[in-house]
Amino acid sequence: MKIFFRLIFVLITLFTLQSKAQDGSPSPYSFFGLGDTSFKGTTENIAMGGIRTYADSIHYNINNPSALTQLKYVNLNIGLSNRFINMSDQTGSQWLSAHNISYFSLGLPVGKKIGIGLGLVPVNSSNYKIFYKDDLGTYTYKGSGGNSRIFLAGAYQVTKNFSLGAEYQYYFGFLDHENYWIPTSQYTYTKENSDVNFTGHSLKFSGLYRYFLKDERYVNFSASFQTTSSFKAHYKNITRLITSTPNGNDIVEELTRADQDGTVKFPGSFNTGVGYGKFNNWFLGLEYNLQLLKDFKNPFFDPAYIQYQNASAVRLGGFYTPQYNSVAKYWKRISYRAGAYYKNTGMVIYDNEVTDFGITFGLSLPALRGLSNLNFGFEFGQRGKVTTNLVKEQYINFNIGLSLNDRWFIKHKIN
Repeated sequence: MKIFFRLIFVLITLFTLQSKAQDGSPSPYSFFGLGDTSFKGTTENIAMGGIRTYADSIHYNINNPSALTQLKYVNLNIGLSNRFINMSDQTGSQWLSAHNISYFSLGLPVGKKIGIGLGLVPVNSSNYKIFYKDDLGTYTYKGSGGNSRIFLAGAYQVTKNFSLGAEYQYYFGFLDHENYWIPTSQYTYTKENSDVNFTGHSLKFSGLYRYFLKDERYVNFSASFQTTSSFKAHYKNITRLITSTPNGNDIVEELTRADQDGTVKFPGSFNTGVGYGKFNNWFLGLEYNLQLLKDFKNPFFDPAYIQYQNASAVRLGGFYTPQYNSVAKYWKRISYRAGAYYKNTGMVIYDNEVTDFGITFGLSLPALRGLSNLNFGFEFGQRGKVTTNLVKEQYINFNIGLSLNDRWFIKHKIN
C-alpha cells in the first residue's frame, strides 16, 4: 500500500505540472463555445465508442457516478491523449497535433454498498490559429485556454440491482483571443486582445440498474443528468490601432477598452443507455445523449454567423475477454474493445450543421500479476465538411490509460 500511495503522489505531481502546459486543441472549431471537448471518458470507455453504461469491479467509470458501487478495489486512473488532425478546406490541407494528460481519478469502495470517487479532468481546450485573406486585407485569429473540473462523487447501492450516484463538479478556466486585421493598402492594422476568466460549479446525478439472467448474463440500464452551470466570468478587451513607421517604432492608439463581469451559461445534458453482457466475458451497449446547447450563452462572444441548437450523440460499443482468469495463456486475459459514434455537435456555422462520426477500438493488457492493466484506445473520425466557410477534419486519436488496483481497509488474519 505504501508503494500505491507514493505512486499517487507522483502522478498527482506530474498531472499538476503537465496541466499547466497542455497543448490544447488546434482545431478551428475550438474557436466556438468554451473550446473543443477534451474529455470523452476513460481510455476504456473511448475504445468502446464512448459508452458510459458499463461498470465492473476494477475500473472507475468517471462518466457514471452510480457505477462506483461496482468497485471492489481501490482504483487509480490516469490517461494520456494524442490527437492528429488533417484539416482540409478549399485551398488545401495540413496536419496538426496535440498531446495532453486527459484525466486523473481515484475510486474507493467503502464497505459493500458505498463508493467514493474524486479527480481532475481537463474539460475543454482551445489553441487555434485561423488565417483568412481577401481583397481588403489579411485576418488572423488566435486563441488559447480552456477549462478543467475537480469532482467529488459518491454512490450508494440501494438494492442488489439498483444504485444511485451523485457528483459535485467545480470548474475553472480561461480563454484568450487575439485578432488582427491588416489592410492591403495601408501601413496601419487593428489588433484586438480579449480574455475571459471564469469559475462555476454543477451537479450530476445518475442511476444504474442491473437485471440478472441465467448463465452469468445480465442487462444494464443507466441514466444520468447534468445540471446547467452558470459560470461567473470576468472579461477584459482592448482594441488598438497600430501604425508602422519607417524607423520601426510603431505608433499605438487605443480605440476601445472593456473591463466587466458577467455570466456564461453552459447547458445541462441527459444520457441514457442499455447494455447486455456476460460477467467478465463480453458486453455490448447502446446509448443516446442529449445536450441542451441551444441554451448556451456567452455575452462576451456571440458572433452572428454561429447559432447553437441542441446537440445529440448515439454511441455503440463493447468488449470481449476470451478468459479473464486464464493462467496458462496471457492473451486470453486481454480485453478487446470496439465501438462507433455519430454526433450532431449542435453548432450551426453559416447555416451549416457540424457533425462528427467515428469508429474506435482498443486493448486492455492485464498486469502479469494482480488486477491492474494498461489500456490503449484508438479513434478514427471526421468532423465538418469542406464548404466556403467550413473545414473538414479527419482525425486519429491515440489514448493511453493506466488503471491501478489495490486492496485497502482489509484486516489481515494470522492463522
